[in-house]
Amino acid sequence: MNIGYIYYDLLNLYGDDGNVKALKQRLTNQGVKVNIDYISLGDIINFAKYDIVYIGSGTDDNLLIALDYLKEYKSDIKRYINGNKFFLATGNSVELFGKYIQKGEEKLEALDILNYYTEYNDSRIVNDINYSCTQSSKNIIGFENHRGHIISKEKNFLYKDDNKYGVVYNNFIGTYLIGPLLIRNPYFLEEYIKRLLNTENIKEDNYYLEIEAYKKAVELIE
Repeated sequence: MNIGYIYYDLLNLYGDDGNVKALKQRLTNQGVKVNIDYISLGDIINFAKYDIVYIGSGTDDNLLIALDYLKEYKSDIKRYINGNKFFLATGNSVELFGKYIQKGEEKLEALDILNYYTEYNDSRIVNDINYSCTQSSKNIIGFENHRGHIISKEKNFLYKDDNKYGVVYNNFIGTYLIGPLLIRNPYFLEEYIKRLLNTENIKEDNYYLEIEAYKKAVELIE
């Protein structure tokens, strides 16, 4: 299984590389050979070779640098997502794939691949969260630290009342959650591995420590 980790050295603000490490470990435990391409700015990205693409979070400035480079691949990314290939975006990188990013009077054109846009609030949103999720049988826990607010009519990845913390389209999942997501949510990771491998029958894996940490976090986060 080939994993493309986009701009790992630019968008890795909150230990995002832990998501890729978790994928590699769990897939390897299933007997799957895993190859990870660590993609930097200026590297040629061949999306067609990847089974899953991952992109993490970064500073506001780094996010806009990444956006400029990814615009070259807009049609490739759109083809990849519409082809039902797996794409995971965490942190503020979820903002890149919408129509635009509104920062006060400034409107920044995004990749315009998915049907949503982002509005920035005056104050930063910083919280531990524990919400229901469209892609997991268990609640998702994590940490959010962002100013953006997703405006979307699409099915959300995380939701509570009218708050939107991400989007789902085909096998694209984007969420503001940082932490990293896949390590803090072992139940979701197991279900994600099943979707990646297109089977419900996977080898039993040892999630004991992750599950204990997850249970404790659920108790602590309202």
